[in-house]
Amino acid sequence: HSPRVVRGTTTVSVMASTCRSIRPSSRWSMKLSRSSTVRTRSTVRPMRALLFAEEDETVVQFLTAGDAALPPLIEVAVKVGNGEIIRVVKPPDMDELWTWYVQTGNMEADPSWGKLWETSKALAANIVDGTNALVSVNGKRVAELGCGLGLVGLAAAKSGAASVIFCDREPVAIHCALSSAAVSGLIVVAVQDLADAEAGACSGSLLDWADPQALGQGIDLIVAADCLYDPATAALLAGCCAGLVQGKGTVVIAEPEKERAIGCRAAFLNAAKAAGATKTEILPLPASSIGHPPSVLVVASWE
Repeated sequence: HSPRVVRGTTTVSVMASTCRSIRPSSRWSMKLSRSSTVRTRSTVRPMRALLFAEEDETVVQFLTAGDAALPPLIEVAVKVGNGEIIRVVKPPDMDELWTWYVQTGNMEADPSWGKLWETSKALAANIVDGTNALVSVNGKRVAELGCGLGLVGLAAAKSGAASVIFCDREPVAIHCALSSAAVSGLIVVAVQDLADAEAGACSGSLLDWADPQALGQGIDLIVAADCLYDPATAALLAGCCAGLVQGKGTVVIAEPEKERAIGCRAAFLNAAKAAGATKTEILPLPASSIGHPPSVLVVASWE
């Protein structure tokens, strides 16, 4: 699978191996009207992208107005932690992404992956600042599950991880994450080539929490943000994580301090214990996340 982001006359190619995917509950819970008219092309609205950019995101350039294969995309520079700048390829906002889904007839799609959520920024800041041993990535094989735009994985790749695999159910999300890796100066390879690639190399894979498949290499650390939405899928996620770490590794999920759906964290941790986790806990996200809403880390370890 080789989608492309067009940057003027330059093409950034990315590669992702494909596994089956499912559609768990998501942030996108508002009721949206469905249009019967499907247009063939979408248009980036530059002023809208500028007006709705977050304070820590600077629009660098507009990449594509969108077509049948890709939504409108821009490149932003995101300040992470104490000053690390990470380039991210993303839709201008979720409304633009949803409009593209409607125009291309994909009415069941979930556009929530197209936003840089505060918990992902807070976890990325923790990784970049290197003050939290729990999310130390140095020399580790990292996978970001439910990666969306992949900010946490990008932070890991730039902070000493041996490799990073971006995993999501939405192929365009993986396309954006790997394009972000490329424009951030990171190496992008196919999953099967990670073992022989330079440190910090990135790859991507579609992943089904209900029927997880091997990623082609062992995983030492799984990171995720905003992934716990209902107890059923939380339990599936725990089982998936257990399979990926293969008896030795840690899972760290950043979540808003106030639980979004009661019972999700307990379901995840209980399922992790049932799958052999030797330690489970919920911890406050440490000091480098100051500037973001309060968050917690949901942790499961296999030793």
